[in-house]
Amino acid sequence: MRENTILEARHITRTYHTSSVPAEALKDCSITFETGEFTVIVGPSGSGKSTLLRLLGTLDAPDSGDILLRGKSILNLPDAEVSRLRRQEIGFVPQDYSLFPEYTAWENVILPLRLDGQKENAEEIEDIFSLLGISHCRDKFPAELSGGEQQRVAIARALAIHPAIILADEPTGNLDAENSLAVIQLLSRACEVYHQTIAMVTHDRQSADYADRVLTIKDGWLTEDV
Repeated sequence: MRENTILEARHITRTYHTSSVPAEALKDCSITFETGEFTVIVGPSGSGKSTLLRLLGTLDAPDSGDILLRGKSILNLPDAEVSRLRRQEIGFVPQDYSLFPEYTAWENVILPLRLDGQKENAEEIEDIFSLLGISHCRDKFPAELSGGEQQRVAIARALAIHPAIILADEPTGNLDAENSLAVIQLLSRACEVYHQTIAMVTHDRQSADYADRVLTIKDGWLTEDV
């Protein structure tokens, strides 16, 4: 493992047994993520992208192999420790935003901090809102926001907890072309400003123009673009 490696998967496999014919979602997949790196993983629907992200985010477990966070295995941990990792170390940006409709944008962003017993740094969060261009959304509810604004709030929520890595699952899937490009640019900018590590899965290859590196996944096999 290199010194700046944040998250690493070693020879992980995952097979689903939902029919008479087992479906191999991931096949001997190894990958590392470095500090401050924006990685884009591209592949068509059903290629194994979301499976990989679920395994990296402790939402599912591989059939074989290992996953390490800062050099330590995160498999077979007690439930309490897995919950802590999800609260403090692994930030998620889902495709469907997953904002609480009864809370304002600001309240949605600080909620994970409060649930973890942390005091939010208002100035720092203001800076995140400014970086993402959503300062005007601070006191608005999700229903009052556009899809692009909601997705930026979801990104702000992930950044606010200072996770070791942010996992973004098709974050532009529900957006039009203009907003999709804006979100990708903002994720790239977040890497630069906050030295944040981000891994994003997508079917859209235009994201590659803003990534530090691009990997392709097809039929469960992962390869790095050169």
